[in-house]
Amino acid sequence: MPHQPLSQPVQIPERPVFTAYEEKEDFWLIPGYERNLPHWRLIGATYFVTFRLADSLPSKVILRWKQDESQWLFQHGIDIHWQNRDPERFRQAVSGLDPSVRAAFQREMARQFFLELDQCHGCCALRQQEAQAQVADSLRFFHGRRLWVGDFVIMPNHVHVIAQPFAGVQLEEWLYSVKRFTAARLMQEGNLEERLVTRAGNVWQPESFDRVIRDLGELRRTRDYIAKNPRHLHEDEFQLHQAEWIDALL
Repeated sequence: MPHQPLSQPVQIPERPVFTAYEEKEDFWLIPGYERNLPHWRLIGATYFVTFRLADSLPSKVILRWKQDESQWLFQHGIDIHWQNRDPERFRQAVSGLDPSVRAAFQREMARQFFLELDQCHGCCALRQQEAQAQVADSLRFFHGRRLWVGDFVIMPNHVHVIAQPFAGVQLEEWLYSVKRFTAARLMQEGNLEERLVTRAGNVWQPESFDRVIRDLGELRRTRDYIAKNPRHLHEDEFQLHQAEWIDALL
């Protein structure tokens, strides 16, 4: 996304209000691939967002996931090459699968994605407290002006955050601003610059994973996941923030 003036919120709400949404197919799709995720955008939605450092997943892991996807599709009569050769045929074939079967596969791949992130692959530059502070400050910067920023945890190689953009504010635009600002700041830190591993010049993986949180039960589970995510790390290896406005909703 090129640098451009930020979109403006239609209005700034007085307080966060949670909006529930019915379950829709394909909210979960296989994570981990560049430019290959669905990004549902609903006014008033609250999102669970994950973004990660560029080297946080080894190429061999991503290749294995692609092979698993190809094999799963083949078992269901679908050639993965249709995705590029005949996109409409691919879309119709996938849409024709039993939604529960497809959803089960998607959930399993999502589970593998999060488990793999927690293996702390890569340079893990966010393990350092100065890097954590840079990311935390950037996440909070537009809180109350462009969105409500909820719970977040900064892990050694990735970040989980709950966010509720105001109407008129694009989630991906906010994420881009966070990544762009923190990448520049991290590269200016001498001891961090030596540790950072970029891919195609990027400190962060360009695409983020996001999911619409559909009800208060899922909101509770999401913040519980965020709180417990660093349970195997030392206290100085992560930064956890829990938002009072989510306490009020629950």
